[in-house]
Amino acid sequence: MSFLVPSRRTDEEILDRPGNAEADLAAAFENIRTVNRRLSGSKILLEALDPFLAWASPGETFEILDVGSGGGDLLLDLAAHARGRGVDVRIVGVDRDPATARIARRACASDPSIEIVEADAFKLPYPEKRFDVVTSSLFLHHLEYQEGVVLVRRLLRLARKAVVVNDLRRHLVPWAFIAIAARVARAHPMFVHDAALSVLRGFTEEELQALCQDAGAALATVQRRWPYRLVATLPAR
Repeated sequence: MSFLVPSRRTDEEILDRPGNAEADLAAAFENIRTVNRRLSGSKILLEALDPFLAWASPGETFEILDVGSGGGDLLLDLAAHARGRGVDVRIVGVDRDPATARIARRACASDPSIEIVEADAFKLPYPEKRFDVVTSSLFLHHLEYQEGVVLVRRLLRLARKAVVVNDLRRHLVPWAFIAIAARVARAHPMFVHDAALSVLRGFTEEELQALCQDAGAALATVQRRWPYRLVATLPAR
């Protein structure tokens, strides 16, 4: 029903503003971690990665770049998932915000396979085909459409096998749910504001497919995942 899919919003999320207090960011990332755990946020990405992990060469290190890695909880899930399938893995998580990078380093300090790098997603310091797979979860919706096209095009250059994008499907049902649930749970004000807005900044299947194609990924596939998520798999060129 199209009336349940509003036009895409472009309002700025608080999380995207420079200079946020580290304590506020940490609290908001903890709320995000809770939602991801309860709504299978990481499982969506892990299942999309399984076909590539299954073909990992024995004795070699499978290298993953995660762009917009936030608080780092997804990186820990990625590392544990790969090892559970017998794959030696090295993961580089990237975020441009210094405070966010510090939070992620603390979260991932117990896992030596994870490195956190403070860098701009549009100016990543890596050569072409540097990583087996490049991932991005709940990051693309923070960008304007054309910015997303440019970013995905650049990520494709870094991947040997594929780029996998996990993001939000725009719809009024998840918007209403998270807007109410965040307030009932007394989540941090940053999360209360950003979570509902993030849904309205999300994509339809057609929009995400078009973005991938505009980035040069003609063979990209976009699939719905419960609840109200989209996962795009873009084979490397």
